Amino acid sequence: MNAEHSNNDDKRRVQIALVLTATFMVVEVIGGILSGSLALLADAGHMLTDTMALT
Repeated sequence: MNAEHSNNDDKRRVQIALVLTATFMVVEVIGGILSGSLALLADAGHMLTDTMALT
């Protein structure tokens, strides 16, 4: 029973990390487009790979 509980906790933590990373990525894309910042767009691309790694 403890192993199942621990597994559910781990999945929940990964889901939270996925949502947070994806949210920050979207904010960076919007900010990068509105401000014309290539640095923000590049970091958003990097965060996209982080998001894909979490799935």
